[in-house]
Amino acid sequence: MNSSSSRAASASRAPSANRSYMVAALGFLALVPLILFAALWVRSEFAKGQQEVESVLGSQAAALSQRIDQDIEPQFSVLRALSSLPEAERGNAASFATLAERVLPTLRDWTGLALVNLEDGRPLSGTRPDWPPAIDGRALAQVRDARRPVVVTAGPPADQVYVIAPVLRGGDASTAIVAAFAVAHVRELADRQGGDPRIMLSILDETGRVLARTNAPSDRPDGLRPAALIEAVRGHEAGFLGAKGQDGEDVFNAFNRSSRTGWTAVVTMSQRQIERMSTRSVWATIAAGTLSLILAGILIMFVAYTVTERRVSDERLRASRALGELDARLLATTQEALGEQRKAASEREVLLREIYHRVKNNLQIIQSLLRLGARDLKPEQREPFEGAVRRIGAMARVHTLLYNSPDLASIDLKDYLEELLRELSDGFAADERSIESILDAHSMRIPLDTAVPLAFIAVEILTNAFRHAFPGGRSGRIQVEVRHDEPFGTLRITDDGIGITPDPAARQRLGLTIVRKLVQQIGGTLEEPPPGSATFLIRFPLPVANRQVAGSEAKAPVPEGSAAT
Repeated sequence: MNSSSSRAASASRAPSANRSYMVAALGFLALVPLILFAALWVRSEFAKGQQEVESVLGSQAAALSQRIDQDIEPQFSVLRALSSLPEAERGNAASFATLAERVLPTLRDWTGLALVNLEDGRPLSGTRPDWPPAIDGRALAQVRDARRPVVVTAGPPADQVYVIAPVLRGGDASTAIVAAFAVAHVRELADRQGGDPRIMLSILDETGRVLARTNAPSDRPDGLRPAALIEAVRGHEAGFLGAKGQDGEDVFNAFNRSSRTGWTAVVTMSQRQIERMSTRSVWATIAAGTLSLILAGILIMFVAYTVTERRVSDERLRASRALGELDARLLATTQEALGEQRKAASEREVLLREIYHRVKNNLQIIQSLLRLGARDLKPEQREPFEGAVRRIGAMARVHTLLYNSPDLASIDLKDYLEELLRELSDGFAADERSIESILDAHSMRIPLDTAVPLAFIAVEILTNAFRHAFPGGRSGRIQVEVRHDEPFGTLRITDDGIGITPDPAARQRLGLTIVRKLVQQIGGTLEEPPPGSATFLIRFPLPVANRQVAGSEAKAPVPEGSAAT
C-alpha cells in the first residue's frame, strides 16, 4: 500500500515538472522576438544619432561657407565700382595711384590696392611701387577669360589674400584691380561662426593651405590633414567623411566648398565628443533593452516614453534648423543691404566730388568774366570787381579742398590759409615790397558751413593788410595764427604796419562790415584792433570731432611757425 501510493505521487509530480519546463521554454521563446526587436531598435537609434551628427555638422559647414561668400561679396562690389571709374583705365596710372591712396584708408582690413596688366601681372599703378608681388598666371587668365572677380591665396606673402577684379572696357579686359587683405580677417570669420568648444572649424584654400582654424590645439579634434582632405573632397561641393585623427581616434568631417572663393569650410568633431553628446540616449537605450528582457509591459511603457522624447527631440532639431536657416537668411539680407548702402555711398562720393569740381570750374569762369569786364575800367572803378573776384576765389578754393577731402564734408583750415597766403603774396607782389607772410597753425578740420564764412573773413582782412598796411614802400610782416581753444577755434591775423586809425566822420568800411556779419553767421566773436593796431581775433565754435583732436594736440609741443612765402 505504501509503495503503490509513493509510485502514484511520483507519477503525479512528473507531469507537473514537465509542465513547468514547458512554460519556462515557452517564456524563453517568447523573449527571443522581444530581444531581436530591442536589438533592431537600438541599432536604429544609433543610426539616427549618426544621421543627426552628419546633419548638424553639415549645417555648420554650410553656414560657414555662406558667411565666407557674404563677406567677400561686398569686396567684389567695391572693386567693380572702382573698375568703372575713369582712373582705372590703362592710361590713367597716375590718377589711379591718387585714387588708391585716398580709398585704401577707408576700407577695413585692406592692405594694398593696385592696377595690374592681365597679360603678365606687371603692376601699372598702386599704393606702393613694388606691390603686388607676382600673381599666378592661371589666376590672371581666369579673370581675363571669365571677366569676373576671383580670389587668390597662393603665392607670397603667405598672410595675404588677393581679390582680383577685371577692368572691362568694350567687353574686354586687359587690366585688373588687385586688392589684398590679411588672412587674420578670415580667422575672424571663423571665430564669429564658432563658439562651441566641442567642434573645430577650419577654412582651407584651393591649395589645401589652412587659412583659419578655431579652438586651442590641446582641445581640438584632429581631422584629416589638409592635403588629404582636399584630395578626398575633389570633385564634390559638400559631403561627410569619417577618418582617423593623428592620435588614432575616430573623427568626423563635414565639408562645404564656397562657390565664390573656392575655399573649403570643414567642421570636425571627435567620436569622444559625439559619445558625450549621446550619453543620455545610449543609457536610455540600454535601460530599455534591459527592461524589455524583464517585463514586456515595462518595455512598452519605456518605448512609448522614448518615442515621445524622440518626437520632442525631433521638434527641437527642426526648430533649431529653422532658426539656423532664418539666421542665415537674415544675415544674407543684412549683408545685401549693407552692400547696397556701400554702393550708394560710393556713388554719392563720386557725385559729390563731381559737383564740387563743377562748382569750382563755374566760379573760376565767373572770376574770368569779372576780370574781362573790369579790364577797360578806370583804376578807381575796378575795386568792386576785384573785391568780387577775391570773394568768389575764396569759395572756389574751398570747393577745391572739398574735392580732395577724404570725407567730402570738411576742409583743413591750415591747408586753405597756406594757399590763400601764397596767392595774395603773389597778387600784391609781397616779395618785391619786402612783406613777409607767416602762418603758424594747427591742423583743424572745419565743416562747409563754417569754412566758406571763414574763407571770406580771411580774404577781407588779409587783402586789407596787403593793400593798406604798408604804404610808401614800407616793409613789414603779416602773421596768421590758428589755434584750438576748446570748445572754440581761434583765427588771429596781425601785421606790424601803420595800424587802423578810426575816423568817426568817415563812412563805415564795407570789408569790416562783411567780416562782422560773417562772424555773427558762424556763431563766433570778433575782437577788433584798438586804434593804432591791426590785430583781428576771431573765435568760432568747433565740431565735436575737432574738440577731441584738440585735446590730443594740446599734449604735443606746439609746432613752430612756417613761412608761407
